[in-house]
This record gives sequence, C-alpha cells and structure tokens, in this order.
Amino acid sequence: MKKSTYTAVLLAMFVTVFCVSAVSVAVGAEAKLVVEPSEGMPGDKIVFKGSGFLPGERVRVILNDGDVPYAFGAVGTGGVTVAGEDGNFVLEPRGGIPKVMSGPGTYVVEAVGDKGTKAEAELKILPKE
Repeated sequence: MKKSTYTAVLLAMFVTVFCVSAVSVAVGAEAKLVVEPSEGMPGDKIVFKGSGFLPGERVRVILNDGDVPYAFGAVGTGGVTVAGEDGNFVLEPRGGIPKVMSGPGTYVVEAVGDKGTKAEAELKILPKE
C-alpha cells in the first residue's frame, strides 16, 4: 500500500472514530435543570442550575405561560447563558419570577442549548398575597 493511501485510511478512521465519539457524548449526556427555590410568588428571586450540557453551549432558559414565553437572563447577556467546560451553568435572572404571570399553578421551565441539549424543571407559582 502506498504511503499516501495508508495515511488517508488512517485519517479516515480517526475522523470516523472522533465523530462517533462526539455523537455518543452528546446523546449519552443527560442534561438536568434545577430551579431554586422550586416555588415562589411573582417577583421572588430564583436561580437556575443546569448540568449535562455541552461545554461552551449557549443556553436559553424559558418559561411558557400559555402563548407567552418568558426568557430568563442576567443583565447584558441577551437572555443567553453559556455552559462552562464542565457542561454546567448557574443563572440568576434579573427580576426573578415574572410579575405578570397569568396566575398561580405549576409551569414547565425549559433550558434549550444551541447544540441541541435540552432539560426541563417545574416551577410552582404561588398566589400573590
């Protein structure tokens, strides 16, 4: 076998193994989202903690209230947080729980990464006092 052909075959094998490994990591990782505290009234401060995202993945944290999506973000981030090299993030959004929620109840909060990673958690909105 010629040296250039041998090199090409080795390169093709390396690329194949690398691509399959990268897909396995992305599919095998189970992303999680935690809301702390898990319940509160509109205006209360909350913190979102995500894990299992891809390193450097840009993540949006969104709560849907019927047809109205609320995107959570920190000042100056454009509503996006970035997972660290360990795949984790902590988001302390400005404003806390939206003050204009349609009413008390349990809502689903989604963390959606730009590389396809997703996680969900529940947030219980208590009645305003």
